[in-house]
Amino acid sequence: MLHLYRYKVIVIFIVVLAGLRVQAQQINPLYDRRPIRFGFGIMGNTAKLKYTVADNNLNYDSLKTIESRFYPGFGLGGLVNFRLAEHWDARTMLNIQFARRDMNYHFTQNNTKIAEMEATYMEIPLTFEYKSERHKNARIYLLAGATYRFDFTSDIETDRSNTKPILALYPNTFSYDIGFGFDFYFEYFKFSPEVKLSNGIGNQKVPDSFIFANSVERVSPKLLQFSLIFQ
Repeated sequence: MLHLYRYKVIVIFIVVLAGLRVQAQQINPLYDRRPIRFGFGIMGNTAKLKYTVADNNLNYDSLKTIESRFYPGFGLGGLVNFRLAEHWDARTMLNIQFARRDMNYHFTQNNTKIAEMEATYMEIPLTFEYKSERHKNARIYLLAGATYRFDFTSDIETDRSNTKPILALYPNTFSYDIGFGFDFYFEYFKFSPEVKLSNGIGNQKVPDSFIFANSVERVSPKLLQFSLIFQ
């Protein structure tokens, strides 16, 4: 009876050890060797405007301060990933992003005008990723690249005046992107949470002679994006 009990303990120990070994093994170890992979992403974002105040802002005695307000947004898109080398990938996507960032103009006598600036972007990013060594079923990566965006809701054609709080931006914009993410490997897919910062390049302000545009010199959008990517 004692021998039977010992055999049971040994068998249980072997089964547990085998289970731990299986969990420690890499899942789908050849996954990253595929030359092309497809997937999709779900995104949350926070949009804001970078701006500089124009020198002639001092000519508007009633205007005290200008501030940019940020709001949460979201987006989704599909992706294509290309394997370049052992630790290098290139990725492009076709996304739709919804964002909002307002400009608040504070005048004397506690009078505030808000230029509401909603954006519906179609964007095409191209990013290059440097991946660390894979540790079991996880790895970290760094990314850098650029994004082209077209804003379907640009106010470039909207009538403007000193009584309408409108600050129009050009619909076509470019940004440079930096960020990082993590790859987690599962049996049938790879899951990658990612953080990316997009900074607009150049001055995207549409010039006019009215106070809301004329009081700022340069304007460019900024987007902080958190993505859940499935491949």
